Amino acid sequence: MKNPRAIEQFSKWSAEWKAGRERTDAWAILELWHQPVPRAWERAVWTGKLGYRKRSSDKGEQRTEKELFNRVREDFALIFSDQEPSAGYRVKTIYHNMPLANQRKGQVIADAFAVLVTEANSRPLFIEVKVTANDPWFALVENLQQIRLARACARKIENFVLESSKHRVERGVWGLILAPEDYYARHSVRLSKCTLLLDALKKSTRARVAFGASDSLVEGEIRIVAHNWLPTAAAPLD
Repeated sequence: MKNPRAIEQFSKWSAEWKAGRERTDAWAILELWHQPVPRAWERAVWTGKLGYRKRSSDKGEQRTEKELFNRVREDFALIFSDQEPSAGYRVKTIYHNMPLANQRKGQVIADAFAVLVTEANSRPLFIEVKVTANDPWFALVENLQQIRLARACARKIENFVLESSKHRVERGVWGLILAPEDYYARHSVRLSKCTLLLDALKKSTRARVAFGASDSLVEGEIRIVAHNWLPTAAAPLD
């Protein structure tokens, strides 16, 4: 039987993250990242079929999600700017609509779970999909909460990846937000605030997130719009 106090503690923690989506306060998000995650929220397993798992139309976010899980393509190439080497980064999707908690109250669900494969290693990747809803800041905070929970149950995530894809992954979980190019253009001010938060996260945490354009998924490509993925001399590596 679940502990009511534990359920309430997790729900309160999750609500603080939800509130952080609405206000562009980088300091508040950094504080949330460093808060300990309440106990007794972890799922034992993830069940159901791999790949796309909805019965839905081809509109909006569901269309992007279907393109992500199109089994015609094994993976997606990430395209960085001319000034940034891609290091052969590729994304291979595994599981659609992935819940992270074992309770409804305060539940956190990632639109897609994947593996980020590079020339050096592989690591778990949580993906948040947007088309028209909300804004980049909202999506970034959603994704950071997913990453924070996944890092708190890293061993289970590693085992799930190995069982479902045969990839042996690094423990550090990263994040990716996918949206059309015009989504970022409409929310350029919020995106600029996101890049400042990404920089702050890279300096003081191991949180790594990228914003990617979903327009070329059918061609097997994701163009990176902003990120804090690529290493710098002073930043933690995982």
